[in-house]
Amino acid sequence: MVASKPVPRWSPASMGLFKINSDVALRVSGIEVVIRDWKGRVRVSFCYNLAANLQPQVTEALAILKGIRLASSMGLVPAIVESEALTMVDAIRSQVAPCIDVGVIIHDIFKEVPVYGISKIGFVPLLVNMVAQGLARLALDFVGESLWLDDCPLAAESLVLGDCPISL
Repeated sequence: MVASKPVPRWSPASMGLFKINSDVALRVSGIEVVIRDWKGRVRVSFCYNLAANLQPQVTEALAILKGIRLASSMGLVPAIVESEALTMVDAIRSQVAPCIDVGVIIHDIFKEVPVYGISKIGFVPLLVNMVAQGLARLALDFVGESLWLDDCPLAAESLVLGDCPISL
């Protein structure tokens, strides 16, 4: 008999911390961020259709940076960041910025992480990042930026409730 692995699920941050999840849409570059508190409640949802076709690594790094800046500007710190972009997470954690376009953005992240109270940047699999993934698909339908405070778009509510039933 083979034991099945448990399905990975999103989990809230520890008491007093906020969690920033980011993702991207690549058909037309778009960034998406969702910030939740330690109870799993959505505090900020953000979609931005860049109307450009950027390299995936550049778009992923921009999404992480935007999440950090949003959390800081709204007082949603200290926070941790989760992304399914393993290459970007590894580059940020190793403090080594590649000498390509994305290196400039990663260097900005290096500078802002300690200033803005980011205690951890970690990798999560797609199944744990479903709300941000849902917003990624949604961003393709928007022009420019869309921001929701203490809410998320109706199209993402079922994903939020699937993560944490008391979160809306």
